[in-house]
Formats: sequence, C-alpha cells, structure tokens
Amino acid sequence: MKKVLFVGLVCVGFFSSVVFGGKSVEAAVAYPHPHYKDTWEYGVTKSNYAYSYYYLEAPVRLGSYASVTDAYGNVKSRAGAQKQWYWLVANSYYDWYNF
Repeated sequence: MKKVLFVGLVCVGFFSSVVFGGKSVEAAVAYPHPHYKDTWEYGVTKSNYAYSYYYLEAPVRLGSYASVTDAYGNVKSRAGAQKQWYWLVANSYYDWYNF
C-alpha cells in the first residue's frame, strides 16, 4: 500500500510540475528583423520571472514593443512579470510598427 501511495504522489508531483511550469527556461536572444539591427531577449528566470524585451535600431520611423502573455493570450506585462501558477505558460511576443 505504501508503494502505491508513493508512486501516486510521484506521478502527481511530476504532472503538476509539467502543467504548472515547474521547469525554468534559460534566456534566449533572437534578432528577428530582416534589415535593421535589433535584439529580442525573452525567457523565464529561475525565480519564475517571465520577461520579453525587444529593442530595434532603425534609421526610419519604426517602433518596437514586447509583451508577456498567459496561455489564454491575456497580456500580463509589457516587459516582465512574476509568473503565476494559473497562467499555465508564459509566452513572449515582440513586434515593430511604423509611426
């Protein structure tokens, strides 16, 4: 009986860590704009802080923004926020716009 209970608890712990974001993701850096110098940094820190920073350098009138959303697409922050368990995942986005 103790073995079944132990295996059950291990399975529940593993499932909850997968569903509720138990693993940490290291920082990633990308350069998505095809013509101008840019930097997009995003990830989740070990302290569960989700962030997305996008900086675009262009000689023309272009602006840039980044955001962090939950699994449902709700914007949680324009830069970074402490990830909550009910988000399920933290997604990072970037974009540029003309002005």
